[in-house]
Amino acid sequence: MEKIKIKHFKYNIFEPIAINKSALTVIFYHGWGTDVDSFQSLAEEITKEGHTVIMPEILYHDTRNPLKKHFEKDTLQNYFWKTIIESIAEFNDFFNELKISKQKTVLAGSSMGGFIANGIFASQENVGGLANINGSGSFLLSEKIFREMDNRPDIPLELEMILEKFDPIGQKNCESPVLLIHGDSDKTVSLDGQKDYFNYLTENEGRKDVELLIYKGVDHQFTSDMLQGLIIWLNEISI
Repeated sequence: MEKIKIKHFKYNIFEPIAINKSALTVIFYHGWGTDVDSFQSLAEEITKEGHTVIMPEILYHDTRNPLKKHFEKDTLQNYFWKTIIESIAEFNDFFNELKISKQKTVLAGSSMGGFIANGIFASQENVGGLANINGSGSFLLSEKIFREMDNRPDIPLELEMILEKFDPIGQKNCESPVLLIHGDSDKTVSLDGQKDYFNYLTENEGRKDVELLIYKGVDHQFTSDMLQGLIIWLNEISI
């Protein structure tokens, strides 16, 4: 693993030992309140298959103006969507610095990172694929569910307009393969967001290359079984 800084971007890169001409580069975004180093073992498992993994440091996390207490209610509610939207908006600048093939790049993420990866995927052309683990590709629906869970009022108009702009639902998404992974007992990010995005792609856009894997009895966790599901899918689309 190597830590790299280019301009104001920082990321960890994990290179595979074996050379695989059909291998992919996975840009993986971590979850809320975690950091790039906490996903090192996951990255190493993926590199065993010959793929490269890039884990960007995310705004308001890691060393990029990190928040002091991510899980305080006010902090979470004020910065969750701000982090997602700004991460989506900065992607093109970040990707241009990587100097890699977009067609051989898969966007992936866990929890908040799944939201980020999904939002980027919806705004790009010719990206190699999307893997959203325990996140959501239905922004407005997920925010409505968050507010119901917290007994908060309806979405303010200003936030609603921002989410509509970046919501993968309603956009013409990139046509590359999509993998959605989620636990059916997730009490943090509802499975309904994944289901809504899955239905949007398969019913509204008529997509056939979209897979939804639901893991029974799993809460908001990235399990070893989920990782194996991700690796199998990566190997299938890299052929």
